[in-house]
Amino acid sequence: MKFLMTLALLFLVGCGSTPYQDDYARYVNEIPGGEISEANFQFSFEGATLVDMRGIYQPDDSVGESQMMYHGGAGLVGMLAQVGTHSAIIQSQRAEKLLLEQEKANQQILPLIKVTQNIPLENLLGEYGAQYAQSETDAFQSIKVKPIFFSNHEMNTLSLKSIVWMTDEQQNEIRYKNLIQVYGPRLNQSQRNELLDGDQVQIQYVLSNMLKGTIYIIRNELTGKYTSADLKQETFLIKNETGVKAIRGTLVDEKCGYQIIRDIRSWYIAYPNPETTAHNFTTQC
Repeated sequence: MKFLMTLALLFLVGCGSTPYQDDYARYVNEIPGGEISEANFQFSFEGATLVDMRGIYQPDDSVGESQMMYHGGAGLVGMLAQVGTHSAIIQSQRAEKLLLEQEKANQQILPLIKVTQNIPLENLLGEYGAQYAQSETDAFQSIKVKPIFFSNHEMNTLSLKSIVWMTDEQQNEIRYKNLIQVYGPRLNQSQRNELLDGDQVQIQYVLSNMLKGTIYIIRNELTGKYTSADLKQETFLIKNETGVKAIRGTLVDEKCGYQIIRDIRSWYIAYPNPETTAHNFTTQC
């Protein structure tokens, strides 16, 4: 009995160790055959139809020690209930801390949020608009996309994280789920100023670059264009807001001045080559 209680305690504490994040996804692919036909590819935006811009912060979700007295006389069920309550309290504290950190980061880029918050995502699709399912007839065939744009506090380096998923015909089970991240080239002072001054042509060009890159990757991944047993794993060095990050994965494509990497978690990361300035993802480049 003591052994079972220990296992149950570890299980509950483990389940509550990671706070919910809406820019994270574990890779799932249960599509029959692992892919869909290009003719059936369509996507829709989930949750919002306008640009969601957020500041970048370091996700430290550690919280102070939380004391709780457990009453052993309650039996195994009672003990598990107490542990579950304690775990839920810690989870809530972690989530609240992350929320406060996000709010602080958003305050640092408030000028950028203000000039991008009313831009419809549909306006950024360009030639990929033909696959956009604004009103779905076969909802289970449509890829759901939740795009979240991020900016460093200097507002000269933007990126886009997108959770993508597809359900079964009854829309009950997840058939496919993944995370796609596209980094934008570093903006020079002139480009940054144009963004903050509300230049809609420049703003939509920069944001469109990342969103179209995301759709390009999703389509190629789901239609089997990135399936290959011969791809060799490498270590890629990517500059981000904290310095240089090492990513282990395979180079699956090069497009419009970008390297497209599939990492060991099967996430896709599109990163601009050093000489890339403002290339936009198109079907031609």
